[in-house]
Amino acid sequence: MFELPQLPPPPRGVKYSVPGLGNETRRETSDFYSRVITVLAPRWRVVTCRNGIQWILQRRTAEPLHKGIWRGRSYHTTQNSLIEACAKLELLSDDRARAALDALPSIISQYQK
Repeated sequence: MFELPQLPPPPRGVKYSVPGLGNETRRETSDFYSRVITVLAPRWRVVTCRNGIQWILQRRTAEPLHKGIWRGRSYHTTQNSLIEACAKLELLSDDRARAALDALPSIISQYQK
C-alpha cells in the first residue's frame, strides 16, 4: 500500500479556508449576498449594507453576467434619494423593482434588518 508523505503543519497564524456560501452571503460584492432588496436590471441591484445604515445601488463590474463583482455606485439613507438615483439611471421600468423600492421606509433607520 502506498503511503502519502506527511506534510508539515502550516505556519502559525496562517489560516486556510475554502470559500463557500457561508462567507459569500455576508459579502456585499457577492452574487449570494443575503441582503439584496431588488434586482433592477441584469447589472444593477439595490442592497442593504451589512451594518444596516444605508442602501447601496450596485452595478456589476463585468459585462458577462457570470464574471465580475458587484460594486457600490451610490449610497443612500433615504428612500427618496434612492428612488431619484435609480430614476436618473432609468432603472425603474420594472414594476416589481419599483414596488420593492416603494415598500421601503422613508429612512434606513426604520428598515427591519
